[in-house]
Amino acid sequence: MIFRFLSAQWLAIAYIGLASFSLSILIARTLGPDLFGIYAVALSLGALIAILIDGGFSKLLQREGARGSASLAQIGPVLPGLAYGHAIITILALSVLAAVLFPKNIITSVITVWCFGAAVLNQYGLAVLRGDGRLVRDASWQIGNRTLSAVCMATAVLFLGANMPWHVLMAQFVGTAAFGVFVAFFLRVRPQFAVPSVVYRAVLPLVWLDIATAVYFRSDMVLLEFLNAPKTELGHYGVAYRLIEALILLASPVGLILFRHFRQGSDMPVRMVKKMLMPPMVYATLVGCILASLLWFGSDAIVSLAYGQVYQGTGTLLAILGCSLIFILPNGILNQAALALGLERWFAVSATITALTNVAGNILFIPIYGAMAAAWMTVLTEAVLGLCVAVGVGLHCWRVLDAKRDG
Repeated sequence: MIFRFLSAQWLAIAYIGLASFSLSILIARTLGPDLFGIYAVALSLGALIAILIDGGFSKLLQREGARGSASLAQIGPVLPGLAYGHAIITILALSVLAAVLFPKNIITSVITVWCFGAAVLNQYGLAVLRGDGRLVRDASWQIGNRTLSAVCMATAVLFLGANMPWHVLMAQFVGTAAFGVFVAFFLRVRPQFAVPSVVYRAVLPLVWLDIATAVYFRSDMVLLEFLNAPKTELGHYGVAYRLIEALILLASPVGLILFRHFRQGSDMPVRMVKKMLMPPMVYATLVGCILASLLWFGSDAIVSLAYGQVYQGTGTLLAILGCSLIFILPNGILNQAALALGLERWFAVSATITALTNVAGNILFIPIYGAMAAAWMTVLTEAVLGLCVAVGVGLHCWRVLDAKRDG
């Protein structure tokens, strides 16, 4: 069963990655450097917009679908409708805000909100499937969504003469929204706009977590640019980080699959940690050590094969970033366990500490050591995150044992 789930998820990842890469080449060649830069900025802002629209509901839907919380027991059946209602209100509010803040690029900014808003609504459907353990259907929906949006975008560029960033974004919105209609119809979701305060109290730490995670994952590239690191170093670091992200993406389905098992065993946290959490974390650490060793000794050859001699010198950065996999891979499993145990507040605080560590370290050391500092700070911050979350899980288990002894 696990192999079937992994195969389906990896197939979806490979398909989506190939389709997205092909589209980026087509769009870049069509728009040209200047307009593609505007498109890239819209996508970067869209990632933050998506966090605000999502509001933590994706994680909440997945968690409550796997095993409902006592505080949300009566709300569980209508939770998807509440998520949709929240997202629709947020999309409308952000559309007005975008029009006011960016009057010169009003069409591009508003359509960016719509595009990523539609993507979030689809993500809610995937979260419901994941919570129910229907990971094969989840993979097929990911492929269907990417296919429909890619066809719309390619048609707009190749046959309808799309030559502006907002043309491409509108085509993506049409494809994503069309698939979203199917998702809503299949799940029989009716938006409900009166979201109870207890729901917002539940999602607050989850959206806080998403924002903090985005900061510590993306601050290095932003600070390298802000602190005037050489453009060559910035390009080399970007290439090395993309290769690490590809490995992380391939490992992500493992945590996705384990989350449901963790959540269902969360009523006995000590047993869950010993029997369910520790074995995969040990394996993930071993895999991380193996990958780090391969990247340490073979980084130059990997970069040369993937990107050519023009990126010579990236190998050192890739070797350093590879060391972060020793922490990133087990952290991916540990983080899912923390969410399954309902430790999202502790997790959010841990991510905030990690983000502050990353930003402070980069500000201090990038002016001296450049991209090398950013690479080593990535390793350090992943170690800090793993330690903080592990302490939270350990304390939770200790409190449970202590309560049993007192009982």
